[in-house]
Amino acid sequence: MILPIHEVLETYAGAEERDRIFQEAGLKFLPSPQDPVRERLVAQLHQGIRRDLPEIWRDIMVTAGEKAAQVVLDYRLDASARDLLRRLPWSLATWMLVRTTTQSAWTFSGSGDFRVLRTSMLEISNNPVTRSETSDVPVCLFQQTVLENVFARAVDIRLRCQETQCCAAGGESCRFELSMA
Repeated sequence: MILPIHEVLETYAGAEERDRIFQEAGLKFLPSPQDPVRERLVAQLHQGIRRDLPEIWRDIMVTAGEKAAQVVLDYRLDASARDLLRRLPWSLATWMLVRTTTQSAWTFSGSGDFRVLRTSMLEISNNPVTRSETSDVPVCLFQQTVLENVFARAVDIRLRCQETQCCAAGGESCRFELSMA
């Protein structure tokens, strides 16, 4: 999901800087929404944004994650399914959406191993976005924001997602915990 990042990066950094970062990541041409993108290039894009725009990378990833979540909702979860989920108790609706999420996890975890540890805890081991990356803090803000927004918009607006462990920060996996605010 690099198209939302492309759009948001222009807003925050300008077209010239966006194009430079995409070029340096090896993304010479913008793919169509249906085209797969090599995860190595996606990882290089995320890393390039964090490296080159340290003051605003968080804002970029949150905004892009919000846009990506809307794409997921529009194309993977129709309005009638969202309506059904909102009518259920949040724990049951979350469980159902977690099970559905595993079917399309490749869109945000690539070749990483996406697992459901429990309904409120999701994990990506060997996360391609964090390979060869080191940080003092979790860096999977894009993935965290996509998960939070999909769950909040589909189940209950009070649902939050927090990355509690990150491969880049020395964790065994990137772990995301869902909770009710």
